[in-house]
Amino acid sequence: MEQDVDILTAGFIVVDIIAAGLSKIPVPGELIFAPLGIRLRIGGHPANVSIDLMQMNLEKGKVGTVGAVGDDFLKDFIKNILESKGLLTYLQEVKGVETGKTVILVVKGEDRRYINEPGANLSLSFDHVSSILRKVKPKIFYIASGLLGDFDFRVWELVKFCKENGIITMIDLVKPLGKDWNYIHPALKYSDIMHCNVLELRGVSGKADVKDGLRWLVERGVGIPIISDGENGVFSIFKEAYIRQPAFKVKVVDPTGAGDALCAGILFKVYELLKSGKTLKDLSVDEVAKILLYGQAAGAACIGMIGTTPGVTSERINGILDEQGEKVLSRTLIEKA
Repeated sequence: MEQDVDILTAGFIVVDIIAAGLSKIPVPGELIFAPLGIRLRIGGHPANVSIDLMQMNLEKGKVGTVGAVGDDFLKDFIKNILESKGLLTYLQEVKGVETGKTVILVVKGEDRRYINEPGANLSLSFDHVSSILRKVKPKIFYIASGLLGDFDFRVWELVKFCKENGIITMIDLVKPLGKDWNYIHPALKYSDIMHCNVLELRGVSGKADVKDGLRWLVERGVGIPIISDGENGVFSIFKEAYIRQPAFKVKVVDPTGAGDALCAGILFKVYELLKSGKTLKDLSVDEVAKILLYGQAAGAACIGMIGTTPGVTSERINGILDEQGEKVLSRTLIEKA
């Protein structure tokens, strides 16, 4: 059964504690109430991306998730949710350490505020992930990096293995803990797709301008770099074309997980491409723009509900595309990079 896994995701997994819809952040000693409640949800890029993919109607058993959990009760919370979604789980239990957690505060009209405890993620074993990757040999390998301790310095080995074995890779980044951004540089030349936001792009490339940063990534070997910027949309360079696509206009309830949903939407469309017999090199610039469109629709579906994954369903995504897809695509800018 494991040999049938087509998409394998790996990286940091956490439990999110989310208070959305807040009127403000309380001052010291002040009590405020969460109008939308306080929700306990699974989080972490690979978990979110995997669940999103299943909710886009991928077949049960086609997606697997690798990560580390502690030896506390939250490990069962994570495992039960992943398996209930039809995912194959390859979780490493780290003794004497708690499962990673993130407190997320969302004030109306403002971006999220994060308070993170990496926990067991800092102890994720490179050998554990590598052995699963080599055993499963999926069609697509997604890895979220930056919060994995010393493991992060060896991400390049995994994407190199994938490159040598015809496995499409996607690297997703967050601000690194305890290391400089240059830790990821050796992996860039093996990366087929890479996603980060504008601030992360500046950290990786040292470039303040988005287009300059994209060029920098392409020069270092990234096949399709994708930069997300919230309500400003997404940016990419492919085959010497610069793509700037505006965002969908939807009501924001909780922006948590939008980037993960974007990545899941992109991977979903790439997976469809592979099943049709095509490769990334076969894509046209217009086809990449349509892949970005689906990814953005997934992100827009995400932010309409509390939590990283509840809103990301094929029905909600297609509804957004039906309402706004043609308009967003018509406003997509494509010019020489």
